[in-house]
Amino acid sequence: MSDLHQNEVETPLSVSHVVHVLRAYAPAIVLATLAVAVASFIITLLLYLTAPAQRITTQAFRLDFKGAAIGEYPNGLKFSSAEIVSGPILLRVWTDNDLKRFTDYNSFSRSIFVLEANAEYEKLAADYRTRLADIKLSPIDRERLQRDWEAKSAALKKNEYSLNYLRTEKTSRIPESVVRKVLTDILAAWASFAIRDQHVLSYRMAVLSPNLLAASDAEDGDFIIALQVLREKMFRVSNNVRALAELPGAELVRTPKDQISLEEIRVRLEEITRYKIEPLTSLVRSNGLIQNPAATLRYLESQLAYDQRSLQWTQEQAKAIRDSLAVYSMSDHSALPDSSAVAAGSPNATDKSGRSSESVVMNDSFIDRVVSMVNQSGDMQYRQKQVDDYETAARAIIPAQLAVEYDKQVIDFVRGATPGQAAGANADRVRAEIGATQAEVRKLVQQVNEIYEQVSRNLNPSTELYALTAPPSVHAERTRSLANLLLYDLVAILATIPVAAIIALLHARVREEEAEEAVA
Repeated sequence: MSDLHQNEVETPLSVSHVVHVLRAYAPAIVLATLAVAVASFIITLLLYLTAPAQRITTQAFRLDFKGAAIGEYPNGLKFSSAEIVSGPILLRVWTDNDLKRFTDYNSFSRSIFVLEANAEYEKLAADYRTRLADIKLSPIDRERLQRDWEAKSAALKKNEYSLNYLRTEKTSRIPESVVRKVLTDILAAWASFAIRDQHVLSYRMAVLSPNLLAASDAEDGDFIIALQVLREKMFRVSNNVRALAELPGAELVRTPKDQISLEEIRVRLEEITRYKIEPLTSLVRSNGLIQNPAATLRYLESQLAYDQRSLQWTQEQAKAIRDSLAVYSMSDHSALPDSSAVAAGSPNATDKSGRSSESVVMNDSFIDRVVSMVNQSGDMQYRQKQVDDYETAARAIIPAQLAVEYDKQVIDFVRGATPGQAAGANADRVRAEIGATQAEVRKLVQQVNEIYEQVSRNLNPSTELYALTAPPSVHAERTRSLANLLLYDLVAILATIPVAAIIALLHARVREEEAEEAVA
């Protein structure tokens, strides 16, 4: 009975026996592993090649103008990368390259897009993404890393982009060489449109053109009216010169040809007004060259009424700003705590030690005054703006008053004049003088525009908005990632080794049992 029991007890597993079996089956295990590796690689290749894919042609470029990193043109206008692929730009390129031979405009426009492509930014983002994924980070360390990331990412220049062309079924017929040309043409067309039409490299300021001196219907046939209109236009040019002179470095700039400065242009305008316009007005009056004094007076009186309304509007505007500032600041005297805030005994009362004993009552009135003081110190910027606006409005009153006084003087000068004929040597002389003055003022306006262009170039020295950073490249994007598929292959290969080993051990055990049964 005991012998039967001993025969039923299994012998323990021998490690050396397993090793010998695995060594004997090693060629089979290696062969099975290689077979699985080849089969999985073939399957992976088939899955990758048969997966939906798309081809993209990419042109990398960098924006070189000031303010590109913060979304602004050099003159302060807002910039968006979507402007590069706007409808007018794409339509112009599509037409110039005759792309209708290959595709329609709608399909073409939907295949063009712009992406931000900053290699340093992506590398930094990947680094901090990995570091923040650490589960061992404490909240304090995580917050510190977040602050570091924000500081470093803000320091990077975000002015590198890529212009991409996506090939679809409707746009795949365009040759690759044409696609590359189209991408560069889009950038060139956008830069040309921004510089010439939007004037993004010019300083944001309204500059009068020589068209201001074009003759109007009111000037025909009446010398007095023509001289007054010319004088008003010269006044507007003088104001334009003063505004342009406030730009940085404008006082140092001269015209390329005549070497005339803004100050010289302003002085010349004053000389024309003083030594040409005023004497010509007296000449017209004294020689009886006013054809219809009544009509001229009506015109001058209408101008006087207009200038009086302008003066009243300017005065009311200054008064409104002053009143609003006064109402806003009328509680300044009550912001400081007064004697009512100090209570609990007389300030002269002293204790036994000779020291004054006073206490401050922290009531609602005292707290309100303290809060008012804090708020008033915080809105200093608003007050300063109000003061600046009032100063500007107050200064505008002076020229408005002078215009009214001048209109009255001209009316008194013309009143009582006898009708005459605009003929003879004096009339021809006045007509020639007015024409020569208009031509000279027109030339001065042209010189003002030349100085403005030079000032804009000095403030925005870059003449190119972009630069190509790499040649065009073509790459394919598929829905299945090759890296993920290869990772699956590796898992399958690694899993094949223990499975093959187990199968080898089972096969060896079966053979041993069959051998034992044959012996028995």
